[in-house]
Amino acid sequence: MATPAEAATYIRLKTRTNSTTLSDADALVLLNVVKDQVCQRALETDEDIFELPTYLNLVADQREYPLYSTILSRIHRVEAKLDGTNWLKLEEFDLEEHEKPVTTETNIVNNFSNEEGGAKYDIMRKSIWIYSGTITSVTDGLRIWESTWPANVATMGGTTDMSVDPSTTTHGIPKELHKVIMDGVVIEWKGSREKSIPLTEREQKWEYDLEKAIQTLKKANYDREVVGRIPYTDGSEY
Repeated sequence: MATPAEAATYIRLKTRTNSTTLSDADALVLLNVVKDQVCQRALETDEDIFELPTYLNLVADQREYPLYSTILSRIHRVEAKLDGTNWLKLEEFDLEEHEKPVTTETNIVNNFSNEEGGAKYDIMRKSIWIYSGTITSVTDGLRIWESTWPANVATMGGTTDMSVDPSTTTHGIPKELHKVIMDGVVIEWKGSREKSIPLTEREQKWEYDLEKAIQTLKKANYDREVVGRIPYTDGSEY
């Protein structure tokens, strides 16, 4: 729907500013702040629209792997090449579920394994902790499927649509969110004035427009199968 340059034109038109009274640098700060706010709300769609696999190197005998700062909020799946070759899905678990000690490497390898069902992970201190058999070094041997922040807009003079992914490892901004983000920038700018500028009637409905934009992102796959469950008379399900 919009390139950064088109967004700048729209924002200045709505705020009755120009490149002097609203510089590219200030507009860029506001655009990226509002972009993050809107995209975080877009997680409500539960459509994995910001999901990407990220890779980390497995390091021999290392159990803790810090998560990238680009993670938005959700981890969907963790896989590792614990045998050095084949991907194995790790199951999430909580340390409170495990009664035996896991304070030493010997404790861990004696209670977990590198086989399906025997390899686990936990999330602590913004890191993935792996509980498995012995870990050996494998380049890109840990794959984490997670929701990541869409990349920041780099320049207000850009002529590439903001929905285009900047790279194979970063997201663009979905077209459905462009206008509500630009309107959000207008609202933020008006509120940042020494004497706040009153919002228009339309701008006062920004939350409603945001919700409508988010709704358009839902049900992205109409081939999805939804299976209903009918309860027995005792309340349990089929």
